[in-house]
Amino acid sequence: SESSQDVPMMIQSISGEDMEKRGITTLEDFSTFVAGLNVIATTPGQNTIVFRGVSDGGGFLVDPTAAIYLDEQPMSQTSWAPDVYPVDIARIEALAGPQSTLFGASSQSGAIRVITNKPDTEAFSANIGLGMSQMESGGMSHDIDATVNVPLSDNVAIRLAGFNSEDAGFIDNVLGTTVVDTVFGSGLGGLKNNSALVEDDINSVEWQGVRASVRWLVDDNWTVTATTNYQDLKADGFSDYDPNVGDLQTVKFADEYRTDEWTQTSVVIEGDLGFAQLVSATSYYDRDFLYQHDTQSYAAYFHYSLGIYYGYATYDFGTDPVGALWNDQNHQSFTQELRLVGSTNRSNWTVGAFYQNSEEFWDFVTYVDDYRDSPAFAAWSYYYPGIAPTDTWWNSFQSTDRTDKAVFGELELDVIEDRLTVLLGGRWYEVERELSYTVERPDARVDQQLPNRTAKDEGFIPKVGLEWSLTNDVMVYGIYSEGYRVGGTNRGRGMDQGGPTLPVVYDSDTLKNVELGVKSQFMDGRLQVNAVYYSMNWENMQLEVVDPSTTLGIPWQMVVANVGDAEVTGYDIDMKAAIGNNIEVGYNRTVINDADVKAPAFFEEPRVPGGQIASGLDPSQALPMFADVSYSLYVQIAGIKLFGGESSLRFQHSFVGTSLNQLTDGFTSPRLSQGDYAISDAIFSMDMDGWRAQLYVKNIGDERGISYEDTQDFDQLWGDASSNVIRPRSFGISFRKYF
Repeated sequence: SESSQDVPMMIQSISGEDMEKRGITTLEDFSTFVAGLNVIATTPGQNTIVFRGVSDGGGFLVDPTAAIYLDEQPMSQTSWAPDVYPVDIARIEALAGPQSTLFGASSQSGAIRVITNKPDTEAFSANIGLGMSQMESGGMSHDIDATVNVPLSDNVAIRLAGFNSEDAGFIDNVLGTTVVDTVFGSGLGGLKNNSALVEDDINSVEWQGVRASVRWLVDDNWTVTATTNYQDLKADGFSDYDPNVGDLQTVKFADEYRTDEWTQTSVVIEGDLGFAQLVSATSYYDRDFLYQHDTQSYAAYFHYSLGIYYGYATYDFGTDPVGALWNDQNHQSFTQELRLVGSTNRSNWTVGAFYQNSEEFWDFVTYVDDYRDSPAFAAWSYYYPGIAPTDTWWNSFQSTDRTDKAVFGELELDVIEDRLTVLLGGRWYEVERELSYTVERPDARVDQQLPNRTAKDEGFIPKVGLEWSLTNDVMVYGIYSEGYRVGGTNRGRGMDQGGPTLPVVYDSDTLKNVELGVKSQFMDGRLQVNAVYYSMNWENMQLEVVDPSTTLGIPWQMVVANVGDAEVTGYDIDMKAAIGNNIEVGYNRTVINDADVKAPAFFEEPRVPGGQIASGLDPSQALPMFADVSYSLYVQIAGIKLFGGESSLRFQHSFVGTSLNQLTDGFTSPRLSQGDYAISDAIFSMDMDGWRAQLYVKNIGDERGISYEDTQDFDQLWGDASSNVIRPRSFGISFRKYF
């Protein structure tokens, strides 16, 4: 297969074996060692992927800017990119920069590909691994996994893998009282405590799953591979704490948890047609996840502001309201892709067609303990007699049906043989969406059931490039590429009252990327240096914002709107070198020089004097969730002879600079800085007689690096915090036996 050094883009790959050596489990771990990539996570399986600073801050409605694939299966979801547990993985690849010609809409700024090992008809193989670790400020973790490859005949083999793991918690829920209203002047609150929920290490995570695959070598030209993946994740809490309370401590008034269960099934047919290689990939993906968050601060805001200060009886939740919100979500998708890949003496080409139908449904509930006995429920019952008693004061549910169709192609043509190559590519796409949305307030009283909204978007995305091989070991390239997110429809609440300020239907946005890069090897391949400079214009940027028509009496609504244009410039460097026979060093670095979005201060609104209404957006603002500077480095010493085996010692260090947690800055949800921390790990490995053992220390300095400041539940309004923190220092040991 073609070496990544011969491909004119920044591709960074880590093999499954190296992932184990580096202690990589999650996408967040993986991003530490990849230039141009950041992954924001509040718990495993709840990830926002950001390439090269192209981030709108994520959200609940807007499409992701980066994609994740499991083999041929797209698995992208906004702020919910899943973690694939790294058992029996061939490699994980990070493809930075727009990948939309081959990978479609969600790969606007890049894509992550998880490639699994396939059944092998040549020989039996198996391995089993066991590990355990202890955190200095938390509990004990353990994991076990096993893989077996069995040839059933000369042309059929099966491969099975399974795992069970528990990541110990390290956040303590300590005794505290409800907030006191010092913001709206009532002075009320502080009368309830959380004594029934006080517990140490509340954020443990359990993983379990299996993978089964079979490969049939039909003849010399055709292969069929069928695979099923199943994964089940249960998180008992999240990795956020409140530094104002204490080190790795928080005060919660409701159990927090997250469950994430998915099944993925695929059939891949590969055939040699003589003039080209055919790949047919058919897959089905079914994912269910449910989470619950404590909303004491959130409920207090509505109670003390709208209920007490402004006197709206339907928001008077009673004395010291406490409660939670939960979201139950299902995503299903069927995908079919056909590709033809061919070559001549002077060219390589790919053409293909893509089809996907996906359905998504979520049910979002916010409740307050004993709401049925509150003045708010009494007010609703007065206006609408006969409402069934409930503690749910808000219930909204939404379904989306989406169909994607596309044809695509790429051509590499040698203008000067083995020296100068032209790259041409493009993708035509068509997407149709249908959305339905209902609000019940309180639960079971339909407040608004909106008519189904539909939207259709189509377009063409080009890619052109030039690749010049200065020598057999040094290649420079220039690429112009575009990435996109498709247009869609909002819910359109309050249309009978004049409707929202911003359009119900929004357009696609486009990331126009120019990059200049070099890929090089020196000293017979012992030194590798890759670098790329990029300049990107993000046009007609989709942002998730609050529609300002709420100030005109239109129902409150979060919408997706084309309200910004952004520019990003920066560079990535990735280097590694072999020193002698046993020492390897590596270094990568990302620097973002500019990452700013320009947005209008006012929107057109003929219903207000002057015809304009404040947008609530800053005219110029830095893009969030990506540090201006980040780097990682490692030194690995191999070939150490001990006790009849061969050992290695690895030291790795990474730094994450400062970033912003979100794009907007508000009274209840402020924009905050995060990051600016370094992590160091040390790993000792020994291989002997089919065994491998590892000893490691992670986060040697016991840093409290804040990866994400969460302001969505209004904690900061009351002087509290929800700071998602990296795992504290841990010591571990693992063993693996190969058969």
